Amino acid sequence: MRRLLVWLHRWIGLAMTPFLVFVALTGSVIAFQAELDHWLNADLFTVPIRDAPMLDLFTLREKAEALVPQANVDLVFLRQPPGESFQASISAKTDPATGKPYNLPFDQLFLNPYTGEWIGIRRASESSLGRRGIIAFIYRLHRSLAAPESIESYCVRTLGVVALAWTIDCFVAFFLTLPLRLSAAHSRSTRHSWWSRWKPAWLVRWSGGSYRLHFDIHRAFGLWTWAMLFVFAWSGVAFDLSDVYKPVMGAFFDMTLPEAGNLSDLDKPLESPTIAWRDAHSRGRELMQEAGIREGFTILSEQQLYFDRAKGAYMYLIRSSRDLSRRGDAIVVFDANTGAMKGLTAASTVSTGALVTQWLFSLHMALVFGLPMQIFVCAMGFVITALSVTGVYVWWKKRAARWGRRESGVTPTWNQSKTKSNEQTSAISNTPSV
Repeated sequence: MRRLLVWLHRWIGLAMTPFLVFVALTGSVIAFQAELDHWLNADLFTVPIRDAPMLDLFTLREKAEALVPQANVDLVFLRQPPGESFQASISAKTDPATGKPYNLPFDQLFLNPYTGEWIGIRRASESSLGRRGIIAFIYRLHRSLAAPESIESYCVRTLGVVALAWTIDCFVAFFLTLPLRLSAAHSRSTRHSWWSRWKPAWLVRWSGGSYRLHFDIHRAFGLWTWAMLFVFAWSGVAFDLSDVYKPVMGAFFDMTLPEAGNLSDLDKPLESPTIAWRDAHSRGRELMQEAGIREGFTILSEQQLYFDRAKGAYMYLIRSSRDLSRRGDAIVVFDANTGAMKGLTAASTVSTGALVTQWLFSLHMALVFGLPMQIFVCAMGFVITALSVTGVYVWWKKRAARWGRRESGVTPTWNQSKTKSNEQTSAISNTPSV
């Protein structure tokens, strides 16, 4: 049994390594995705702070639509820090002459929040090697290997399969670090406890030579970071292989979606809602305050107001006292014509399975625990790369030694083989983050 698990660990690890190194290193970068994007494109994201009040957010939205009459601005971020530009995410209107959406060369518009003046534009979804799109390009590398649209879904699914194999290998590798069971006679003759025999697997001996060092790093680093490796692996399955993730999680948890996640589309998109944006903001705040009293949470900060034309509804997002993510998880959905509440998503209303999934996503994307978590996730990308590289090194050295023995005609004795086998089977997974 153990020999089979060693074989699985070896070949699963080797097969995964190219993918996992790739996504681990890109994951280290996108742990600071927003910060790096703001730094590279400071001319778009920042404005000089003035000793004057900023314009109302909904006035800025109206100015954005006036500047681009072929577009709708259906999302308003409800936080406008001083010194930052107003960001308008736009979607193309339908051209009445063709019946198709206008072909716009951008999907983000930046305005000066003090004056409403045009600062610049870009296509946020367009990846490139220039400073405007390099972060989006790195994200696409991480998410789908930056594959062309025609095969992107296959690449995403491939990464999902890799994540599933990695999840399985996490448990295989952990088992292989455990000390071998001693025979009854040997157990009576030794005073070493089970823990004392497992303890070396957690340590790195820096003076044991190159092979010993690589082996210890591979095993010990994997043990110390095992929990986070599993989080990355299983959340990767949730992202990229949901048809596997949902049934497995459904066997242990209630995976029912909240009301807000079950809204159906209208027969025809709603172009002109009865409730205007300012009134919608007030209505969303009113409904969320009522929900907070009922469900036992308070509003910490408003995040965004979104108009979903396909569903004919406004979605008001806040960060509550019970949310996991720093971006906010509480959403109230209400009819854009009547103001009637259609659904609520909050920590107290989601199923256990949905809450576990939120935790997995939030840990994977460093959306909890602030800057320390971002640094940790960034560092984990390098740890995972080290696990992969040392795993390949250990495999290669063993393979080279076997070749050398075959060429020299030397066959190791039974005791030598057993010693090496015991050492080999204590490796931990070469497991990077998906």
